[in-house]
Amino acid sequence: MGGPYKASLSPDDINNLFNDNVEEINKMYVAAGSMIKQLIMELSRGGRNTYISLYNAAPNGHIVYYNFIQGDQTLVSRVGTALGLKQVTNNMLEVYGG
Repeated sequence: MGGPYKASLSPDDINNLFNDNVEEINKMYVAAGSMIKQLIMELSRGGRNTYISLYNAAPNGHIVYYNFIQGDQTLVSRVGTALGLKQVTNNMLEVYGG
C-alpha cells in the first residue's frame, strides 16, 4: 500500500493513489476487481473528489479493504450499493461471487 496521503490531495497524489489502488485491484478476481475500479472512478468524478486507498485485497478474491482518504465518506456506501456491491462497511468492500 502506498501513502500516507495528505488530507488535501494534489494531482500527483491522486495519480499515485490510483496506481496503488490498481495494484490491489489486480490481485483480485478479474470481475470483482473491475467493479471495485468502477467504484473508485465514480467516487472521483463529477466533482465528488472522494478518494479511498485500497489494501489487503484477497488474492483472486472478492474482498478488499480500504482507508478513507478525502471527500464525502457517505458516498463510498451509497455509490458501492448503487453499483451492486454485496457489502460495504467502513473499511471493507465485497463483491458478489465470493
